[in-house]
Order: sequence, then structure tokens, then C-alpha cells
Amino acid sequence: MEAEQTNTISWYLRMFSYFLIICGLVGFVVGDVVIYGAVVDGLSSADGLPLGALVLGVSAAAANGITVAAGILGHSVARSSQRAGALRSVALAGVGASVLGLGLCYATGGELPTSLIFNLLLMAACVVIAGNLAKTEQ
Repeated sequence: MEAEQTNTISWYLRMFSYFLIICGLVGFVVGDVVIYGAVVDGLSSADGLPLGALVLGVSAAAANGITVAAGILGHSVARSSQRAGALRSVALAGVGASVLGLGLCYATGGELPTSLIFNLLLMAACVVIAGNLAKTEQ
């Protein structure tokens, strides 16, 4: 019974890890596109770089890069739950990067981007999952 439950948890963690990787890659590409758009707009206008768009792009790219790393590490944790502490640390870094990005976007006068809010929720869920895995391992 215990082995069957462990296999189910492992399967769900692997699927969540794939979801993190896919969402992170899409968000990373979107962040890069926003950075590119900000640079092109800045070069074509006399006003300079649009700070809000640049901050959004850099924040999205950084936070989603951490999401990809959490997904890759989560896939590894699905095989060996002894690494759950490392997954929790990376997920906490993702939460921090998302909160920092949201704060920077708000400070530069932009709206709060939905992508960073979604990334924050994903990373918070990953923190909870990793914490629960660490507790069951003890």
C-alpha cells in the first residue's frame, strides 16, 4: 500500500514538474519578447527605453527561468524525494523573484502582470509540495 501511494505521489510530482517546465519556458520566451520590444521601441524613439516594459521583461524572464529550474529539479525529486529541500529552496527563490518582479513593475508605474502573479502561485504551490515531501521523508 505504501509503495502504491509513493508511486502516485511521484507520478503527480512528475506531471507538475512538466507543467512547471512548459509554463516557465513560455513565460521566459514572452519575457524575452517584451525585452526585445522595449529595446526596439527605445531605439526608434527619442524618449529612450520604456522602463516599465524593460522591467517587466527582465522580471518575467528571471522568474520564469527559476520556474524552469524548479521543474527540472522537481522531476529529479520525483525519483528521489531526498532532494525535496533543494526543490523547496529553488521554489522559495521563485517566490522571491516573482514578488520582486511584481514590486518593480508596480514601482515603475506599470500594471501588475498576470504572468508574474501566475508564476507566484505556481512557485507557492511548489513550496508547499516540497515541504510536504520533506515531512513525509522524515
